[in-house]
Formats: sequence, structure tokens, C-alpha cells
Amino acid sequence: MKKYWMIVLLFLGSGFMLRGEDAVRPKGWPHLRYALYFTARDIDSLLSTPERFEKTMAYFSPVRPVHVYLEGKSQGEIPVDQLKAIAEKFRSMGIRVSGGMVPVGPQGPLTYHHPEHLKMLSQRMKALASVFDDIIIDDWLFTIATDPQSVRERGNKTWAEYRTDLLLRQSRKYIIEPARTVNPKVKVTIKYPNWYEGFPTHGYDVYRETLLFDSLAVGIETRNRMTHDQHIPIYSGYVFQKWYASVSPSKWVGCWLDNYDMKGNPNDYNAQVWQAVLAQSPEIILWCAGQLYPTTGPSSDVYPYFCENLELFNRVAGRLSQKARGVPMYLPYGSTGEYNIFGYLGMIGIPIEPVGKFPFESQNAIFTLHSLKDPELAKKMLARLEKGKDVFMTWPLWQKLQNTEFTHTLNLVHGEGTVTSDLFRLKLGWFRQDLVKADRAFTFPKIQTTTWPYVRDVALVREDYDFGVLLNVPYLNGNIYILNLPDNDYDLLRLPPFVLNAIRRAFVKDLGVELNGPGGVALYLFGEKQYILYNMSDECAEMKLRFYREIPKEGWMERVKEKLLPAEIDRSAVRWGGPLITQFSVSLKPFEIAVVEAP
Repeated sequence: MKKYWMIVLLFLGSGFMLRGEDAVRPKGWPHLRYALYFTARDIDSLLSTPERFEKTMAYFSPVRPVHVYLEGKSQGEIPVDQLKAIAEKFRSMGIRVSGGMVPVGPQGPLTYHHPEHLKMLSQRMKALASVFDDIIIDDWLFTIATDPQSVRERGNKTWAEYRTDLLLRQSRKYIIEPARTVNPKVKVTIKYPNWYEGFPTHGYDVYRETLLFDSLAVGIETRNRMTHDQHIPIYSGYVFQKWYASVSPSKWVGCWLDNYDMKGNPNDYNAQVWQAVLAQSPEIILWCAGQLYPTTGPSSDVYPYFCENLELFNRVAGRLSQKARGVPMYLPYGSTGEYNIFGYLGMIGIPIEPVGKFPFESQNAIFTLHSLKDPELAKKMLARLEKGKDVFMTWPLWQKLQNTEFTHTLNLVHGEGTVTSDLFRLKLGWFRQDLVKADRAFTFPKIQTTTWPYVRDVALVREDYDFGVLLNVPYLNGNIYILNLPDNDYDLLRLPPFVLNAIRRAFVKDLGVELNGPGGVALYLFGEKQYILYNMSDECAEMKLRFYREIPKEGWMERVKEKLLPAEIDRSAVRWGGPLITQFSVSLKPFEIAVVEAP
């Protein structure tokens, strides 16, 4: 905290504030770009007089913003002259300026067949286009209208079919085209929110809208893990960026994060920033200046800690020179499935590479209920198995494939309901098994398989049977892995480390490395020699990077602390015909990051 205020005072003393021709032009960070978003209310309270403007920009000087967004009012006429004056002031500082628009009315989300709503939308875009060459559309570009006309127009369509077509059509006619009539060179950016599972039903179509708009920004917005009503796993923020942007990577202009409802939770705020840094976002948009400012923002206490980490964010970003890699996870655009399952899998240490097209070539790939959006899913997964590739799927997906060949892949003792226990059995080979007692009981859907073929790599043990948690089924020329999900999704992160290690082991052939240790720690891979571990839990974590082969043992470094990592050799599997294992230990405090680099 003290360090932050010293930085602010330094900037104040160095003449950062505008003083006519002597204004100092701000210099951005070498490896990161930050942008500030000012809502219409922020503009009035923080920028509307020279004194307020100077004080505000002095406060935000540690961020070194190179871009600002100025929002037009959602009620009444947009004050064009005021926006022009403030925009010119920023431009004179060398800061890029864009407009912002929130498509709402007095009652919240618009009704996209209502003449007054559409007229208002068109007028606001024209006003903003007269000031700015690019405009971002905040994430209220959806509808929940169920009025008689909406129901009648929907007809026999689903709400998703009706609303996605409607929003696409009206966005072109009342957002993009009106702006271009005033300013032919204007670029319009769509900003997607963080609630992907609800996109189609409310009118968002990531694929078609990304092609329609000039660019896209991605909302991370994982916010407070416990108190916010969406409970989005932190790692989902990383997946959102990779997933949405993959439609058209050249259109991705940045990510958007906020501190709404995050008072007293600076770690959760910085966790959002780390997802942006590790996803290599082109720009990090801070929504919003007013929320971060001490007199106007109820959650502004996260800002000082954020400022104290700015140098570290930049230093880590500067080291990410290689392409990110991970396990392909098939998430067709417009799909829905197990709620944020990609975030939970990422937070147990499986690096995820979301793909909108079927992954044919990787050794393993992850499939969930989302994958059912592809009508040829079963056929394509069987083709993978024919080629000797593996398939990793969730239990809910396997249950939905019972009218396909996959119904023949398991021999079940049919039962319904759930099973609860604190004891797990781990299969380590034909003659080896471990019983692991957890520190609490877990509840799973009941999967009871016959004795042969034996497919339970991990089972939940009770007096009456061993119930499947991770199944490994040889089929055709490959392997099918089936993961049973706990009744409470978040319990996936709390499973004993030995259980999580067994799940991660399914991807060693693809990744070349296995993370060992408790859940809540994500692994990010860049190229073949960079391994980043980020602890997103409130507990310290002792982790190991394990390589099932002999590798160079000297010269491994952890770059945040500039610490040499000694190699450890594990020969315990050799006597059973297994490989010699080279491993490196990394200790992480809560919300600490480590950057491990091979020689």
C-alpha cells in the first residue's frame, strides 16, 4: 500500500498532470497495454473540470494507460461537445480515445422490435460516431423480452434461434449502419460478457456477431469467487479469451475486467489480471475508473494492491515469447453444457486449449456436453479411436451418447442416485493399488461397472462396491477416459492430490509434463520450455512438475524469484517396468505465480 502511494506522489511531482504545452506524455508499459473505461457518470464526477481531470489522471498514472473509453449517456441526449473537449484533451496527452455505448433503456435490456428503443439506439450511435472513430458496445447487447409481440414473432423457434437472428439483424441496422452514415471509417467493437452458458438464449451468437462487428473484446469478470451470483471459476477468464477470439483472432482487441462487488478481495481482482496477462491479451480494459477511484468506487480498495503488482505483470508478460499450448477441448460456438467445466478442469492443473472445430490430430482431447452441438460428434470421436487417438469425456456426455456406438463401451451394473464416501482406490497397475482417505466425504453420481473388464483407474470406495470416478476403457485402437463429476462441481478442486494426479496423467502424452499436487493451481504452457504455475486458492500449495523421461537436470530456473530448481529423480516405478521420472518442486503461497523455465 505504501509503495503505491509513493508511486502516485512521484507522478504528481514529476508533472504528469496537464499544464498546456509542458504536459508530459504518458509512456505505457513495455509488454502490456492498459485502457481505462469512464462511464457517463465517471465523466461527470472525474473528468468534467480541469481540476478533476488532473487529479483523476494523477491517481491513475501508475497504470500508464495508453487508451481511454468515454461512454455516452444511456438516458437523454449524449453531450457531444463535452465528449469532444475531453477526448481532445486525452489526445493531446498522446492517449488514444474511443467511445462506449451501453445498449439499455430505462427498464434495462432493450426490446429489439420496439420503435422507440431502436430509434434511441440509432441516435446514440450517430452521436458517438460524430466524436470517435471507434466505439465499443458494452455487454448489454441482449434481450429478455417476452412480451406478446416477441412470443408471436418467435413462432415455432426456440428463444435462442429467434433472439440470435433478431440481434444480428438489428445490430447491423441500428448500431453499425447508423454510425457509418455519420462517420464512414468508424469501427464498432462488440464486448462479450462472462456468462457464455446463457449466450444463445439471450441473443448472443459469438460466431456470427464476431464476423459482423469490426472487432471483439472479451469479458473476464470472474470477480469475487464466493459472493458473486455467477460463481465463475477464475481460469474460465483465460478460456473465454482463447475461445471467443478464436473465431477471428485478428479482430481481438483486448479483454475487459472489473472490480464490481470485490471490496476486500484484491487477490481475486489480480487473478483476473493474471488471466489477461497469460492469455496474452492485446489490451487490458479496466472497467471502470469510477469503481477504482476512492471517493466513487465501493471496491476501490483493490486498486493499490493491483498497482503494487504492475511491474510483476509486465515482467511476466515480457517472458511469454512462445505460443501457448494445451489440451484441445471441443467447445463448438453457441454450445451449452456443464457449467464452466472448462474453468474447473483448468483449475485442477490441465492446460486447456478451447477449439471450435473438432480436434482430429491431438493424442487426447476433452469432450463435454458442449460438444453435442456437433451432430456428428459420435462418428468423429470413433474416428479418433480408430486412428489410435484417445477421447476424454465427461460422464454426462457419455450418458447422452446411448443411441450411438458408445453405449457398448461400458459394462454397467445399472443403478441410479448418488454415492458418498471419503475413501478412494487408485489403480497403479495390475498388482498395485492405493487406498487414499480424504479429509472429508465426496458425493458423486453412482457409476457401478462389472468386474471385467476392469476400467476403474479411480474409484470411490464404500462397503458395498467401488464406484467409478475416472474410467479408462481401451476401445478400437485408442482409449476412452470418462470422468465422473462431483455433485458439487467445486469439489473437483478439493479432491485428494493422488486422485487429481491420476486425472492429469491422461494428458501426459500430449503435454509432455504432469502437474502433481492439490487442486486450485493452474498450469500454463508456452512452447516446450516454459511452465507457469498460478495458485488460485487460499492455501499454500506444494507442487511438482513431473517428466516421465530423463531430461537435462541442470539449469532449471524459477524466474519470478530467480531461483535455481534442483532436479529430483523418482525411480519408484522402475521396479514395476515404469519409466524413471525427473521432477521439480515448486512451493506457492496463495495467489502466487511461478515461471519455470527449462535450460
